[in-house]
Amino acid sequence: MDIRPNLITPSPPNILQTIRVRPVEHHEQSRWHDLLAQHHYLGAPALVGKSLLHVATLDDQWVALLGWSSPALKCAARDRWIGWLPVLQWQRLHFIANNTRFLILPDFHLPNLASRVLGLSLQRLSDDWQRIHGQPVLLVETFVDPARFTGTSYKAAGWREVGRTKGFSKNAARYQHHGQPKIVFVKPLQHQATRWLSALVPNPEWRCPVTTLTLNAPHVESLWDMLAQVPEFRQPEGLRHPQR
Repeated sequence: MDIRPNLITPSPPNILQTIRVRPVEHHEQSRWHDLLAQHHYLGAPALVGKSLLHVATLDDQWVALLGWSSPALKCAARDRWIGWLPVLQWQRLHFIANNTRFLILPDFHLPNLASRVLGLSLQRLSDDWQRIHGQPVLLVETFVDPARFTGTSYKAAGWREVGRTKGFSKNAARYQHHGQPKIVFVKPLQHQATRWLSALVPNPEWRCPVTTLTLNAPHVESLWDMLAQVPEFRQPEGLRHPQR
């Protein structure tokens, strides 16, 4: 979401062209979280909903970390900019990803590195999200604390400032006012992203094929008996009991 101030150090020509961004492997996730906890002022994130971790590398060295997660449920500045109806917002929020963490590691503060890493991450984000979560990303968002940063790297990477939050944070099911509004940045990953998100008729490509299965009465009874034998794995608070 935010990055440490740039510490400009000498670098060979075209070194930025050798930077690569890729998803973090499962066995690397603890290292990713440990580095965030050590070097990011917000610490390691508790990523909400769907998530994806990226790492930027120079040869075999980690130079930057990015965390992507499900978007904010409500953001007036973002929602006004998209122009979607509330009912469409709830139906299509899953096409947005939130950049919840962005960290340039301390030994690798090079000119233009942050915007380069952001650009590389966005080039593959939708495909990585599709592969892991089964759907594309049309729009990305992030929230920058103006008391610490101005969002220069996001602006350089083509993100657009669309307003500020109202200074609320969500804790469990309740919103609390902390009085520290954040700058809201967004960037479409598709040319028609806002049009598709706000359209009354959904894009046909989003519709999953429907498979029909014809069962006769004995088959239905057999299926019901088999389902009744499936053990209950949910915690008690997840159970739904009939009214008595």
